[in-house]
Amino acid sequence: MTIAPIRREILVGAPVDRTFELFTGHIGAWWPLATYSVFGDGTVGFEDREVVERSGDKSSVWAEVLEWDPPAGLRLSWHPGSDRTEATDLRVTFTPDGDQTLVRVEHAGWEIMSDPAAAANEYGQGWPGVLGGFASFVGSWSAVDR
Repeated sequence: MTIAPIRREILVGAPVDRTFELFTGHIGAWWPLATYSVFGDGTVGFEDREVVERSGDKSSVWAEVLEWDPPAGLRLSWHPGSDRTEATDLRVTFTPDGDQTLVRVEHAGWEIMSDPAAAANEYGQGWPGVLGGFASFVGSWSAVDR
């Protein structure tokens, strides 16, 4: 059974270089850890070539960086709370649109999951909120930059 990739996008109010930097360099400030995380609190960030959540003395690797192409995009082997063998494929691209940036998420590889349709559905429902939170974060930074 093949499940179509989940595709979501949002236009944010910052130039592409700044958007990439805010997405990757400040993920811990905008990612909704209370809703979408392993521990429900703590921090998350890019560490070397991994995305890592930390809470107290615990840590969980969410993803490994497969491609890093600032400011055009990145690709991750995505498996928060799971083993690397259960990773899906997550691509995030950043496309300039005047002084704004179109952020696109393409999330695929559901067939590796024990219930591919349910996993795709869950992420399909989650990405709009995650991206909306990112857009709000970018807006707050853009207001400070002016």
